[in-house]
Amino acid sequence: MLSFRKSNLLFILLCFVEIAFSQQFPSENFSTIDGLPNNSVYSIYKDSRGILWVGTANGLSAIQNGGVKNYYVSDGLAHNNCWAIVEDRNHNMWFGSHGGGLTFYDGKKFEVVDKKKGLIHDKIRRLFIHKDFLYVGTEFGISVLDINSKKIIFSKKIVGCRNLFQVMDFVEINSKIYFGTFNDGFWRVDLSTESIKLINHKEPDIFSIHKKNDSLFICHSDAIGKSISKIYITDYLKNEESNIRFGSSVFWNFVTDKRGVTYVAGNGINFATGGIYKEVNNKLVNLNKEFGVESSEIWSLFYDSPTDNLYIGTINKGLFKIDLKQQIKYYPSSFYNKSKLDIVCLKKMGNNELILHKDGLLFLSGKEITTEITNQMFYNFASKWYKENSIFRYFEHNVSSDAKELKGIELRSIQLVNSVIWVNSTIGLFGINSKGQITLYSPYSVSAYNFLNQNSIIYQVAYGKFYKSENFRNNKGFKIYELSDENTPRDAFAIYSLYGKYYIASSSGGLYIFQNDNSFSCDLNKIWNEKELVQAKVNDKSELVIANSFGDVFVIDVSKGFKVIKKINRKELIGNSISFLECYKDFLFIGTEKGLNIYKNGSIRLIDEEQGLRTKIFTSSNIEGTILKIGTQDGYYEYDFKDYIKAESNLIKVKVTGIEVNFEKINQNSFKWLYYNSDKIELPYNRNTISVAFEPQFAQYPNKLEYRYKLFGLTNSNWSKWTKDKNINLTYLPDGNYKIRLLTKDLHSGQISSNDILNIVITAPFWKTWWFLISCFIFVFVCGYLIYINRIRIIKKQERAKAEVQKRLAETKMEALQSQMNPHFIFNAMNSIQNYIIDNNTDDALMYMGEFSKIIRQTLNNSSIQKIALSDEIEYLKSYVALENMRFRNHIQFELTVAEELDLFEVEIPPMLIQPFIENVFVHAFDSHSISPKLLLSFKLVKNIVYIQILDNGKGMEFRNLNKLHASKGIDLAKERISLFQPNNLNPILISSELNEGTTVELRLQIL
Repeated sequence: MLSFRKSNLLFILLCFVEIAFSQQFPSENFSTIDGLPNNSVYSIYKDSRGILWVGTANGLSAIQNGGVKNYYVSDGLAHNNCWAIVEDRNHNMWFGSHGGGLTFYDGKKFEVVDKKKGLIHDKIRRLFIHKDFLYVGTEFGISVLDINSKKIIFSKKIVGCRNLFQVMDFVEINSKIYFGTFNDGFWRVDLSTESIKLINHKEPDIFSIHKKNDSLFICHSDAIGKSISKIYITDYLKNEESNIRFGSSVFWNFVTDKRGVTYVAGNGINFATGGIYKEVNNKLVNLNKEFGVESSEIWSLFYDSPTDNLYIGTINKGLFKIDLKQQIKYYPSSFYNKSKLDIVCLKKMGNNELILHKDGLLFLSGKEITTEITNQMFYNFASKWYKENSIFRYFEHNVSSDAKELKGIELRSIQLVNSVIWVNSTIGLFGINSKGQITLYSPYSVSAYNFLNQNSIIYQVAYGKFYKSENFRNNKGFKIYELSDENTPRDAFAIYSLYGKYYIASSSGGLYIFQNDNSFSCDLNKIWNEKELVQAKVNDKSELVIANSFGDVFVIDVSKGFKVIKKINRKELIGNSISFLECYKDFLFIGTEKGLNIYKNGSIRLIDEEQGLRTKIFTSSNIEGTILKIGTQDGYYEYDFKDYIKAESNLIKVKVTGIEVNFEKINQNSFKWLYYNSDKIELPYNRNTISVAFEPQFAQYPNKLEYRYKLFGLTNSNWSKWTKDKNINLTYLPDGNYKIRLLTKDLHSGQISSNDILNIVITAPFWKTWWFLISCFIFVFVCGYLIYINRIRIIKKQERAKAEVQKRLAETKMEALQSQMNPHFIFNAMNSIQNYIIDNNTDDALMYMGEFSKIIRQTLNNSSIQKIALSDEIEYLKSYVALENMRFRNHIQFELTVAEELDLFEVEIPPMLIQPFIENVFVHAFDSHSISPKLLLSFKLVKNIVYIQILDNGKGMEFRNLNKLHASKGIDLAKERISLFQPNNLNPILISSELNEGTTVELRLQIL
């Protein structure tokens, strides 16, 4: 009995120690408040796409980066009560419901496989994938389904001891599938023989099975200390019993992480013995407090190895996500059995860690307190010193020895100098050796100090003057720097030695430099005008790193003067108020009210509550190697950043998860696995207001992502501001082709990823389309052509009509002219006949009248036509000359010459055009005194011009008479007739004459 009690006491103590000294893990809770359809979570699975599937008592949830999308029977599920989830090798999902059978999902649609389709029963408890087969465990037997054909290939059940054959869990051993039942033992499935075989029935009540290495963890009923049996696989398959038992609840699920730690989900059903546990040396340790899980009804577990997250499903509190990486360890006051641990300063000295808090100084070795100096001990040492050195009670630069002030001691900082730990306080400086013994005291209440050598010190009295002491150990050799000198430091909080100078950082006066017992202000001497400083450190390159009260950080090289080599603007940092600065190589660790900023070469990373940095009221910091310690008002954090700064993060991929057009969702058939299954969308011109939702893929810390986008293809498009909003709204896009480029800034990794998430095509309105423009062009062209053709036709018609009118006018005028000439000719002929009659020359009169009548007939025939052949005109002229020559008794010799190249039958001229000129010869050229009168008529062709020459050797005429001839009516009539038919023939008639030499008339007619 005593042994039993000791064993139990030891067990309780071990559990207590594990709980008391374990660390808090970052956790996150999802419940109905966050969108889950129910707080009873029966199944969890994260698929290959990074989608977290959560089966609840009232629906199925798909969670991405905190966003929840729910599915119900109305969406195609077999039943809302989802108890099992698996993914097959084709990356399709299978959901087992407790009451509706099995649901298959290919990313677009659901398909139900139930009892009607061959499933042995619709109440499913477990699903298990092995190769191309899905094993379905129900309350009344097992079914096996081919995942490719989605057909049931095998079903089996027996009548169990409770008229059930309830399959509780599956396990694969050496490529063979086994399952445990509620009351009927452990079985093996043999698909080759389509049978099942009982393997172990020693303890037939099985709730869950877990294989780890060469052993099995099997949960039975909730016997105290015996719920879980651990046994070698080979022994269990031999139907042997386990001799290792532990646990006192009903355990429904097991998972093992990458470190080999096994977690167990417990729900005592009738007793509050459940919770989330881990197995340690065949014992269970409760982790509810460390994980922040406020439920004892744990049902389901899922471990996501890539992110190192553990998902916990509860019956009453929803889903919990636990970050197992534990990048940051937290040591609260309870870790050191303290009611409070308000950290002032953290240091490391050899193997000892030093923690200065408001109530004293702790010496740690391996996280164990080895020595502690309380405030009372500091006070007692100072009181003793004053008693022994009363002469220093009233020195101006020393603290008062009043008892009340001594008891109000406040510890400020630690500085390590030559193996001495100097603790600064409101009552003075204490020197402590490595054993934790106070050995020295100087009554200087200082805000900042530094040692010039072993005995000399410079320091700033809090809210007072600046001092230098040549022998501070004996309180001798003081030099006072009066505040009346503006170069005297004031309100200093840090003093650093670099390159033979001391740099003094002040909260009100900026930076001061102390050298050779003199100080000067950088601001006053126009070296650097920053005044309100809050933090200062020296980096690994011996450069000053200083932060001001506005949130800016400066890196200053003082090796060869004073040069600000880098300024980190407060806009680059996350947070406004800088609470600490630490340096490591090229990295800056900057604490703000938002968390820990890690800066390097313009890149910022953020560590906050997601990684375990829950408290952001930082009081102090210290860095040793790659371990950063951050003090808070109740404990401190320890962060080993070695792996973090070396880790190479993958670029964030982003996919479209939703599209609204004109405020309406597009057809969901365009989506697969919650993502838009194309990189392009084409929309008409009147559907041009678009909202695009997107989600990052496989983001470890999605809350640390910020986004901005730019729309390429739009004139004057600029990058948007950085935001956490995962929606892009585009309004009234004009027609054209666009591309959305999204930049994703990961504050965890410091990387910026670029993704072209969607191409948008806004088709032009029909009046801007090429076919419409071409149609319009063709239409306008055809219309213009038709109008042109019609206009040409009208003009031609008008021209023809006009030409007809002109022709008719010309003909009428020609006829009129001819009618004017005919009377003149007739008058002359009648006059000749009269003369013949008067002379009683009857025969000549009759002959003349005969010739005259013939000419008259020819004249009448020619008067109605516009042109006649030259041959006809010549015949006419011959008759006329013969008739006129009769008047002169044929005394006038007539010669006719026609050039051979002239075709008399083809060339046409106006009729009776030459006759008036020949008539003039007979009327005016000759008289009774003319000797051998001669008339020559010639025709020749030169370059399409017919030259007609009428030459006589008559009496001729003087120049003035020649002008009268040019103006005679006959000549004018001839010219007018020619101009009517040949308007371009400007000078068709030439007349030359000399007195007594004869007259020459030349007509020029164009052959067209």
